[in-house]
Amino acid sequence: MSDDGLGLREQKRRATRRALQVALLRGALERGLENATIDDACRAAQVSPRTFFNYFASKEEAIAGAPGPFEVPQEQLDRFVAGNRDVLTDLVGMIAANIDDTDDVEVHRLRKEVLEREPQLLGLRVAETQRFQQLAVRAATLRLRADADRAGVSVDEQAVAQRAGLVVLMAGAVLRHGWSRWVAAGGTSSLGASVLASHREFRDIAADVIASGDPAALGV
Repeated sequence: MSDDGLGLREQKRRATRRALQVALLRGALERGLENATIDDACRAAQVSPRTFFNYFASKEEAIAGAPGPFEVPQEQLDRFVAGNRDVLTDLVGMIAANIDDTDDVEVHRLRKEVLEREPQLLGLRVAETQRFQQLAVRAATLRLRADADRAGVSVDEQAVAQRAGLVVLMAGAVLRHGWSRWVAAGGTSSLGASVLASHREFRDIAADVIASGDPAALGV
């Protein structure tokens, strides 16, 4: 086992995934999207074209950084629904534990350049973001219903849906801030750790606002 806790098999998997992405991204920057081929990327990564599809469904997916659906193991979802902390903290914690943490800052830099040149690829990222939001809202809804049941209060489905949407919007802001923090630090820590650090900062800010007792700050 390596110092970062990854076994040799996982290290090799991540290295291959990264090599394929870097080859495609650099190829797209040097020769254009149409001329960046899977075959060229596989030669650079020293794997077969068949192996490529163990990592990505398409060339566009690999370049755009849409690695597939965000999934949470059922046992983690069950723990989230049964959680006893505030719903936002538990949601961010669950996301941070399952976030795709295989890319690095160089990959993100290359991808940013490619997406600026090939804006049609943004649709893949937008679609994945929307799917993630739907999954997160569904999880938050289940949790809020469970919280209401545990408190012995009736469930107002409209209120639950609105609150779940707001919780996910706040979680999204924390994720974006965590990603920016991670990039600014040069990827020296894990992306999940950066997200958790941003959430702690969010909680500190919220606590300061509440402690101030300023009606204007509280929006009332």
